[in-house]
Amino acid sequence: VYKQEHGFDLLSPRMAVVVQQQIDSEIAGVGFSLNPLTNDYDEAVIDANWALGESVVAGLVTPDHFVVDKITRNIVEKKLGAKEVSIWLEPGGGTVRRENHRPDEFTLSDAQLGEITGVMTHVEDLYGKPMDIEWACAGGRLHVLQARPITAYVPLPPEMVTKPGE
Repeated sequence: VYKQEHGFDLLSPRMAVVVQQQIDSEIAGVGFSLNPLTNDYDEAVIDANWALGESVVAGLVTPDHFVVDKITRNIVEKKLGAKEVSIWLEPGGGTVRRENHRPDEFTLSDAQLGEITGVMTHVEDLYGKPMDIEWACAGGRLHVLQARPITAYVPLPPEMVTKPGE
């Protein structure tokens, strides 16, 4: 019946279904493999909040904000966000919002920032272009949830591109 109505069956190679496990993250956010504000290819930018990354992606909070030198892994900028709300998974299903959960603490350690920066740099190398990444930390492990090319930056002509760190 489905094939008659839609022109292909559910097992057709023209249709793909991706099923992902929901990560019950303690910390999550987004990262850019270049600094989109300065167009600096040697800097990674990371925004983070407690729990699910939905609050960061949807712009519901002022997240912690970090700028990391991709070459040295030195932290260039570290700003504590207000983290007004966080969204957590409920054990029985669904989510719950928490107001002002640990607003005076940074979400990420220097070591975690280095790990996220390393993963972003690796993904950027794989795709050969600056990438926007959604990530989550759960149970002491970093998970890459999604990666896509950054569209809001100025691509440099080849003659203006320098080696990393120059």
